[in-house]
Amino acid sequence: MADLFMQRITPPVAPNGRKEPRLWVRRLVLFENRQTVIRDIHLEPGLNIIWSPDMTSQKQQALAHGSGKTTFCRLLRACLGEEGIANDEQRRRLMDQLPDGFAAAEIIIDGDCWVAFRSFGLGENYATKADSIEEALERRRQENDPDSIDPIITEAFFQRLLGCSPKEVGDEKIWDVFRAWLSRDQECRLTDILAWRSPKTQSHSCAQQLSEESKLTMVRLALRALDPEEQQAARREKELRKAEEEERKRQVEIETIRRYRISEIRKALGVGDHVSLEDTIDQKGLISLAEENLKMAIRAIVPKVPDIKLLYNQLDALHKRLSKLLEEKQASEYEAEKKRTEAQHLRSEAELGETDISQGRIRVCPICRVAISEVLARGCKISLELCDVEKIKGDIRIKRETASKLEQDARTLDETARQLAAEIEQLDQQIKVEEEKLKKAIAAQQEALKAASRIQDEVYRARRILDNARSLLAMEKDEAGSNVAKELEAVRAQLEKGRKRAQESIQILQERYSRILTAWLPEGIDGTVKLDGKGLHVSAELSGRGEISTAALDSLKILAFDLAILHLATEEKVDLPAFLIHDSPREADLDGALYARLFKLIHEWETRTEAPCFQYIVTTTSSPPEELQTDDFIRLRISSTPAERRLFKRDL
Repeated sequence: MADLFMQRITPPVAPNGRKEPRLWVRRLVLFENRQTVIRDIHLEPGLNIIWSPDMTSQKQQALAHGSGKTTFCRLLRACLGEEGIANDEQRRRLMDQLPDGFAAAEIIIDGDCWVAFRSFGLGENYATKADSIEEALERRRQENDPDSIDPIITEAFFQRLLGCSPKEVGDEKIWDVFRAWLSRDQECRLTDILAWRSPKTQSHSCAQQLSEESKLTMVRLALRALDPEEQQAARREKELRKAEEEERKRQVEIETIRRYRISEIRKALGVGDHVSLEDTIDQKGLISLAEENLKMAIRAIVPKVPDIKLLYNQLDALHKRLSKLLEEKQASEYEAEKKRTEAQHLRSEAELGETDISQGRIRVCPICRVAISEVLARGCKISLELCDVEKIKGDIRIKRETASKLEQDARTLDETARQLAAEIEQLDQQIKVEEEKLKKAIAAQQEALKAASRIQDEVYRARRILDNARSLLAMEKDEAGSNVAKELEAVRAQLEKGRKRAQESIQILQERYSRILTAWLPEGIDGTVKLDGKGLHVSAELSGRGEISTAALDSLKILAFDLAILHLATEEKVDLPAFLIHDSPREADLDGALYARLFKLIHEWETRTEAPCFQYIVTTTSSPPEELQTDDFIRLRISSTPAERRLFKRDL
């Protein structure tokens, strides 16, 4: 039976006479500190088994779980560049128990040895080129040593993929994605070919959040089943799908707005729902009605606005005239009062002199104002002039004449003032009349402006109704959405052509996958790999029974798919290193004999070639085939009890 199924799939043969894998891990060493080694695990190209025997295998009451198998895989992944060395709880225990501890791995890349260090605590994480871990420890970190092995592996294996990966991956995360694929989390339970990293493991790999579309793109790039033309079409299809969705939303919004606007137009024009936008044989449409409505609004007569400026100028002139008359009246009244006062003074003086003369005695001298009797008796000691009565009488006459003249002038001025007062009163009445005219003119102007504004608003409203009606008509004839749909249809046709071009690579993968399934399940099983618009699918069908699907067999399909990839990678027909880790891949109900075939198949690949150019690392609790239970294949035996048989030789 062994010979039968081994003929179904030939071992992979590396080109160019290679003698070892391009990428493989030679040693994984766990340190308590720089001087103390906990474990030194040697690995080889080909099959490497990490075995934690279950109770059936070891015939002891010791659980196979909790021994450190998954931790071993996590440490190996960490040395290969993954950020998360363990989940948070495990990391805390490692830091508590081994604060100075670290893991180191000798990683062979195209014949060169690189040593990667990953600290359990706060030590340094870096990679350096050295012949061994011991040499790297002695030399310590050099200035140009990278923080991780990632850029070294990316440069060696993924030159063709640079610039082609999705934006959420980028060139710097290519190995992060493929590392997740080639070392699936046990928690993913082999449920899907694109299920690589579980959030529970806290690996911090970008594959945890990576979309299915991006993961499929990365797989197809690795399989050389995606050319630049299809990638460009895929990007355009994504843009168009987004545009189509936005267009659909826009059309819904437009239709809502359209219904609302056409309802408003009908309401504004006073017509019912039966009136459409365009004219019909029986009636005018909304556009024609809106045009007539606009014409009527434009023809509306704007009231004439009175000449307010002229009224203001006339009133201003009247006020200036009034101000001038008031000034003239005030001046006349002031001058009249002044002349009357002066006349009164002159008459008083004349009356005083007349009194002195008429009584026959001059009591005082008009010159010195001293009693004349005293002047005659003693002589005038003040004035040298003699008292001239005739002259005094002449002065009195002149004063009376002057006073009369002044009184006449005052009366004339009073008359002028009365005339001015009458004119002022008349002008004041005229001003009141003009002010009333101005007030009415201002009110008329305001009413005219309001009327003009109402007419202008009505014209604007009518024009807006017409514009809205025309825009609604244009909206009905808009075919932008159909243009997006047509372009999307064309782009999807390009994608389909691209997938057909990729079928050559997919066909090669299917051939390997189908042969591996046939070797694994020789009872007439047929496997297919299909690439379509919904993704990459693997299936397995039994003759006469159709596709088989159980949890165990579904996981078997994923294992077969991964092994097919390993086979192609060994032959360098895909852009991946020929390196694969499976952490406890057996599902509970997978038949033990079928599970054993996994080890036999890989063993045949290794033994039937001159030098295996791949590395397959598998952890297991189930017993490997008896012939493989030797140190040539079992690289590490661990158990949950006693503690010294655990991975770190202690309880953490």
